[in-house]
Amino acid sequence: MTDVVCVCARACTQITAGADTLTVSWAGATAATDGSLTIKLCYDDSEIASKPWRKFKDAIEKNKQCQQTVVESSALATSVPYSPATYDIAIPRNIAPAKYTVQVLNSDPASGYTQWGETSCAFTIGTYDRLPSSLVGTMSFLIAFSIVAGTAGYMIDRKKQNAAAAAFR
Repeated sequence: MTDVVCVCARACTQITAGADTLTVSWAGATAATDGSLTIKLCYDDSEIASKPWRKFKDAIEKNKQCQQTVVESSALATSVPYSPATYDIAIPRNIAPAKYTVQVLNSDPASGYTQWGETSCAFTIGTYDRLPSSLVGTMSFLIAFSIVAGTAGYMIDRKKQNAAAAAFR
């Protein structure tokens, strides 16, 4: 493949997992009978320097640099059709916050992977904050209320026990 480009709704520098989509486009893919494209996210070289478990390996199936999810997934999208030469991907929530590039692989059932292309621009995926501020306030109130109610219940129970103990003296 001659060219792989990633496009985001906003600048491709910061993407939020679970909320944003990534548009990947390519050129120069040779269409094969029964073939398809596979799209992978690969850790940027800066993300694998101190992490030996993310090592780059020449064999595509063994390349840990391009297995990116918490539950390891070999690809972000599989069986992608050749045409149109663009594909929208919703970034799942379980993508680790890190710096990534996109890799597009052309596969043929008879001969395996025949072509590949990778973006030169790296982008960062951040985590999706699923905790709205109104929920934080509600949780804070309920925690404080439960502490007050628990303390009041303990004090009332203690008073009843002291009254019962005084009746037996």
